[in-house]
Amino acid sequence: MPRNASVAAVVVLALAGLAAAPACAQTFYKWVDTEGRVQYSDKPPKGFKGEVTLIETETDKVTLPAAATPPAAPAPALEKAKAAPAASIAAKRRATREVLGARLKEARAKVEAARKAMQESESPEPEERQIIQQRGEQLAMDGVALRSNCVVEVGKDGKKGVMCPTAIPNPEYYDRVARQEAALRKAEEELAAAEEAWRRGVD
Repeated sequence: MPRNASVAAVVVLALAGLAAAPACAQTFYKWVDTEGRVQYSDKPPKGFKGEVTLIETETDKVTLPAAATPPAAPAPALEKAKAAPAASIAAKRRATREVLGARLKEARAKVEAARKAMQESESPEPEERQIIQQRGEQLAMDGVALRSNCVVEVGKDGKKGVMCPTAIPNPEYYDRVARQEAALRKAEEELAAAEEAWRRGVD
């Protein structure tokens, strides 16, 4: 290998090594020989009468940051395992909301049905009536009772009055009304619980 090539290689290696070396100074000499070739050396050429360029280099030790290690790609099985619980939780929440929604709808229907049943049966049914004799003193002209099914009677004191049969609700009617009111209260309580569960989103 020619001397100038060897010296050039040494210079290049030295310059490259400066980045990892402590702070130091290096001196090189550069000149062009009689054949027009550029020469480098750490010593000045002997007997050369041409122009010689002195090259001094000084640098501090440079510490390059370590390359960031890319995170290892998660294994497909691990990613699948992580995604499975999330999907399971989301599916469970959707199922819970569907159940709560159906329960709320059913509770509202029960309240409406209970109210409608009470409104449609406010009056006693025929089997829920009983007949009593009601006395009164209201008479028509000439001593005739105002109602055709009433009978005029004369009391012990000699005063005239009327005896009229009157239909009134019997105990079965009041028992039915009490059951309907209890059913309505229970339906309203279930509706309130269903609405609260729906707002909270839990069963």
